Formats: sequence, C-alpha cells, structure tokens
Amino acid sequence: MLDSFNSCESCYGKGEVGSERGPLDCPDCAGLGRLPSASVLTERRLRELEQRHRGSGSPAPDIRWLVSEVRRGRHALLQIFAASQDRESDDPIANKIKFLANDILALYSTDETDD
Repeated sequence: MLDSFNSCESCYGKGEVGSERGPLDCPDCAGLGRLPSASVLTERRLRELEQRHRGSGSPAPDIRWLVSEVRRGRHALLQIFAASQDRESDDPIANKIKFLANDILALYSTDETDD
C-alpha cells in the first residue's frame, strides 16, 4: 500500500502524540506511525463498542448482536474470498468474487500505482 495512504493521520506518521505529560505513543497506530490493516482496525473498533456498552443496560444486547453479525459477515466474506482464490486465475466469476470481497475486507490494495 502507499505510505501516504497508510500513514497515521493522528500523529502525522511520527508515532507519538503530545500530552500534558509529554509525548505518548499514538493510540491509533500504537506508536508505529502507520495504520494497521483494515481488519485490525475493524476488530479494534468492534471491541471498543463492546467495552463501551458492556453492562450499560438495555442497548448492550443489541450491540453484542450487531458486533457478532459484523464478525460473522466478515468471516464469511473471508471464506468466500479464500474459496475464490482456489479457482483458475482466468475465471471471470471468481475474479469478480475476489474483487467484491476484497472491496469490503481490504486485504489487497486495488490502487494500480502499487506494486
């Protein structure tokens, strides 16, 4: 992926953010200066939602259900993507399936300038 695309915008790629106590590791990129993969970011956000709504009363079961559905859907897409990888490379349907699944999962960059 392109470095400018993957660079953390919270710390401007430096890995540190300022605080009252001095520089700290950036919470978004864990001090790396680059964002993790889309699947890591999605899982991180799902865990934040679970923690925020844990024990908060009536919306918690709905949030847990929604998070589990997102995880289940992403897992199914990953399995579909993997199955399409097993097909011949000139199979247009398998290529379309790979493209559509990758559009959501962001496993590979689709930018033609990347090598």
